[in-house]
Amino acid sequence: MTMKVAGKERTTSRAKLAVIVLVMLAIVVGAAALRNAADYPATDDATIDADVVHVAAAVGGRVLKIAVSENVHVRKGDLLFQIDPVPYEASVRQSEADLALARANLDSLRRAIATQRSAASVASDQIARAVANSGLAARNVDRLRPLVAQGYVPAQQLDQAETALHDARTTLAVAREQHVGAQGAIDTVDSGVAAVQAREAALIVARRLLADTTVRAAHDGRVVGLTVSSGEMVAPSQSLFTLVTSDEWFAAGNFRETELRRISVGDCATVYSMIDTSKPIKAVVQGIGSGVLDDDRVNVPRSVPYVAKSVNWVRVEQRFPVRVRLLNPPDQLTRLGASAIVEVRHGKSCR
Repeated sequence: MTMKVAGKERTTSRAKLAVIVLVMLAIVVGAAALRNAADYPATDDATIDADVVHVAAAVGGRVLKIAVSENVHVRKGDLLFQIDPVPYEASVRQSEADLALARANLDSLRRAIATQRSAASVASDQIARAVANSGLAARNVDRLRPLVAQGYVPAQQLDQAETALHDARTTLAVAREQHVGAQGAIDTVDSGVAAVQAREAALIVARRLLADTTVRAAHDGRVVGLTVSSGEMVAPSQSLFTLVTSDEWFAAGNFRETELRRISVGDCATVYSMIDTSKPIKAVVQGIGSGVLDDDRVNVPRSVPYVAKSVNWVRVEQRFPVRVRLLNPPDQLTRLGASAIVEVRHGKSCR
């Protein structure tokens, strides 16, 4: 009987010891988890992100050719689609003809101005001759007057000299008026130059519009949302599809506001794409959100991200987006909008 009691006591002691060990182990594991959470802020409220380009032509017209298909990968400079260029080629030819006409008119205007300046120069020479003739006639009259008074020269000769003086002065006045008129008639080339410049600008615009009929990829990326086909009429700036750029990939994780003090730009991060969480992706913190919209301002037209709170009847911690740039991510793990987990290693710079 004594042996059974002793056995039960030993079993009870071992059970108590096991419970104590388990509790202590749980405390250690919990403390380690808390410390790890403090040292490595993490969130599973994250998505894979990338820059997108809404591909559209700057001009409208009929789509002649679409050189890509849905989900195909393109390189920068690859042909995406072609708008019918015929109307824009005609516009270029018309602009070239208008420019040639404006230049011809400018040349004609310059020749006319040269003729006007020549006429003004002739009028100036006529003034000089009229001044000389008027002075000569005046001196002749002054010389004849005393001679007529003394009877050495007939009065008729003096009358002729005075008439010549009057004619010379009249001719001088007429020459001066002609010179003023000739100077005022001289035109400028400003209007012709402005017309040429306007036609040159119109030709540049026409050539640019013609070039815009050929749309090429501005970045490496993947085509998504392609729903049009050749033959369709499109308007200027109408988006035909979206190009998800593959130059850089990001992850946008919403972290609790209490964790932001342990996150800095340049910190190393690890991203796990839900496509395959067994393959970690190295990353670096690029930016921390400066603000979000709350429920009271969700309809305000602003470019500020909206991060919904989980419940409405209690005060919960607000989350702010943290953007991290992925370093050499595998192609099979990068899909726009894919769910992800972001873990930040605070204090370790990846710069």
